[in-house]
Amino acid sequence: MVPWRGILYKDVILYLILLVMSLVSINYACKIPGFPRLYHLIPDGEITCIKINRTDPHENLAIRIVGGSETPLIHIIIQHIYRDGVIARDGRLLPGDMILKVNGMDIKNVPHHYALSILKQPCHVLRLTVLREQRYRCRSSGLSLDAHCSRDDSFHVILNKSSPDEQLGIKLVRRADEPGVFIFNLLDGGVAARDGQLQENDRVLAINGHDHRYGSPESAAQLIQASERHVHFVVSRQTRQQPPDILQETGWSYSSSPQPCPAERTNASKSSLHTVTCHEKVVAVRKDHTESLGMTVAGGATNREWDLPIYVISVEPGGVISRDSRIKTGDILLNVNGIDLTGVSRNEAVALLKNTSSSVVLKALEMRTCDGRERREAAENSEWSPSWVTWLGLPRYLYSCKEIVLRRNTAGSLGFSIVGGYEEHTGNKPFFIKSIVGGTPAYNDGRIRCGDILLAVNGRNTSGMMHTCLARMLKELKGKITLTIVSWPGTFL
Repeated sequence: MVPWRGILYKDVILYLILLVMSLVSINYACKIPGFPRLYHLIPDGEITCIKINRTDPHENLAIRIVGGSETPLIHIIIQHIYRDGVIARDGRLLPGDMILKVNGMDIKNVPHHYALSILKQPCHVLRLTVLREQRYRCRSSGLSLDAHCSRDDSFHVILNKSSPDEQLGIKLVRRADEPGVFIFNLLDGGVAARDGQLQENDRVLAINGHDHRYGSPESAAQLIQASERHVHFVVSRQTRQQPPDILQETGWSYSSSPQPCPAERTNASKSSLHTVTCHEKVVAVRKDHTESLGMTVAGGATNREWDLPIYVISVEPGGVISRDSRIKTGDILLNVNGIDLTGVSRNEAVALLKNTSSSVVLKALEMRTCDGRERREAAENSEWSPSWVTWLGLPRYLYSCKEIVLRRNTAGSLGFSIVGGYEEHTGNKPFFIKSIVGGTPAYNDGRIRCGDILLAVNGRNTSGMMHTCLARMLKELKGKITLTIVSWPGTFL
């Protein structure tokens, strides 16, 4: 029997509350055995700096990442965390967290491969600036307006929408040290950026006559979205810049502004689907009937939770394939001697490749990046695997789509946010899953990941749809909702 005597009633109540909270907490980590449960140390909606020590400066972080400026995700996002790795042992980060800086180097709006080069740099102490999207209401701040800085006199800005659904391209945030709402960044090419009057760090004092000095990003978003054509802002501008690590962010917008950057960070607006080109080739080789082809393949159906094409991960020096030199590491094998390899498991593919006579005909797809980086890395690294942006460049017939059925019988959220879609100034882009909220149908299903592409909803193709249209459709659907999704593994670090 539990010795309750001497325990205060309020202590018992507090214990029960904490127990219930631990059972229903948003816990991606519970899916990774042995994961230290320290994720609560990173608050939702606040840019946070963490320091991670590693004995071996070259040790992999053991995570997969998605995103980059060449995709609608813009930011670099953690897709998966492997148990026993550096990040898992630290215990504070979760899938869905955005990495904004690495050892002081800004990667908020950089191409995927540039972010990889920064994250792969060896170091004993890794300092990451991260942001976990706000899933609940923002915390309020009681600090005064003039706690840390002075601001110039207010001024007026009127932005004009071409249609009621048009987005202004503004990211609004709450600060930890001042009340009210602030402009975090402006989407390049968006309404606000084209107008040129608003700047990052401006404080929004009023919207369409509504006092917003102590408002929230959510209420600001509602006022902006309710405007048919004109949005009238009253804003004030700070006279000196504040450090960026004191922001509380809301997830209603997903834009990010470009930063001054090295040469590798240029062409950020270029679509990732255009950075990779595919070239089909047919290669016939001859070998002794006792001789192997001399290559190792990976991928296949149900490959570590991803259904992937069969691809070459290494070529044995001096072997049949190496002597011919036309099949290279990174090539995707489509068929062998006329037998289709798409949709087969790795074991089935290996058996088919071994069961060949002296004459072997391989049909393959060569993936070429604009700068040839993937090909060089594949040749130099025995543990190489394709990057996430390489998978995005595959032709549609190699997509292994999955249908996920979610059920919503109430007005609650399905539990994921999307970015992408058709925009007048940027054209048509795929819809990507950006974040997943714990305790929702999408989270409980367990198969949807950050970086997944949403191809269809209830059989309706999403290609060419505007973001506002798809968001509204997802919000209004009830009952059984079928999502058609393709999922590619994030780049391993």
